[in-house]
Amino acid sequence: MTTPSTLPFDACRAQTCAALQMLAAGQQWRETWLTLQRRRLSRDSAALRGTLEAMRDANDWNDFAVGSQAALRDYLSASMAIWQEGVAATMQGAGAWSDTARETMQQWQQSMNGFPGSFGGAALPMREWMAAFERAVSPAAAAGDAAAKRTTQARRAADSGAHHAD
Repeated sequence: MTTPSTLPFDACRAQTCAALQMLAAGQQWRETWLTLQRRRLSRDSAALRGTLEAMRDANDWNDFAVGSQAALRDYLSASMAIWQEGVAATMQGAGAWSDTARETMQQWQQSMNGFPGSFGGAALPMREWMAAFERAVSPAAAAGDAAAKRTTQARRAADSGAHHAD
């Protein structure tokens, strides 16, 4: 049997764990960002070396154009890879934050159940808010919201065109 004095500790522990998880996720994001920055510096350095070699080895404008185009192609390819990795890291970070927030709320609610003076039904609005938040941050929801917005805009445009036709 759990005594009322341990329940507040459980709630505090759940919130402290959540805060530490968020700090760990933040640290992981900073490390990822630093890795991306290093790759950007390396990409820029390679592009400068490639352009310099193209200029040094060129016998005429055509040679320089071929060499500089190769350097530009490599630069753009590396840029796209870095961009894709950055987007993936951002999505992963948002998912980690959402998961941590959901777990925190579940742990907090579980730790407060049965505690005298607990919120009982007062937690329902928070559950609804968390459910809405999870739907909002999911990639499928973002695509669905964009499609719904376009449909609404198209409907409004059609309606306004029908009114002008009268």
